[in-house]
Amino acid sequence: MMNDEQKADKKQKLIRKGKKVQEPVNTELVVNIFEGFTKDERDLTQPHMGSEYFRVMAWIEEEDEQGTSGVRSFRGFHQFNERLVFPLDCSSYKYIYIELIKVHSIRDPATSKGTVVMGRAKIRLPPWTSRDKFTSKFNLVGLNSDRCVEIKGYLNLSMQLHRYLER
Repeated sequence: MMNDEQKADKKQKLIRKGKKVQEPVNTELVVNIFEGFTKDERDLTQPHMGSEYFRVMAWIEEEDEQGTSGVRSFRGFHQFNERLVFPLDCSSYKYIYIELIKVHSIRDPATSKGTVVMGRAKIRLPPWTSRDKFTSKFNLVGLNSDRCVEIKGYLNLSMQLHRYLER
């Protein structure tokens, strides 16, 4: 195992020999979640039971799940304006998985914690060599009452791979 002084000495020797020195680079996926929309599927003959709050949950691998704060919805529109950052240790990751969740749902008391998944998306990550920011509207899908997949809403978000040298 080399100490810092030995690493610096080896780096200087490589530079003197005209060889390119490869610094260890860390990569992370930066996801900015702006706003979203979901269809209101409540029974309009029933009284409204108060405020509804939503949050976005996202992951590349299940153990790395992250989420936004809960935000109050206004007629199906949700303003998040939050950033999630996922460390990536290799280029084999291909997708980010996203769920829009209604939290503290009074209308769906049978759920274990009062949370209801309103829609899901599986989004391809930017190419590993990319330095560009990708911004788009991504559809959220779910099952309707006939168990058919339909668009339930959307999320506006951006993604960018951020690379930095390890110090």
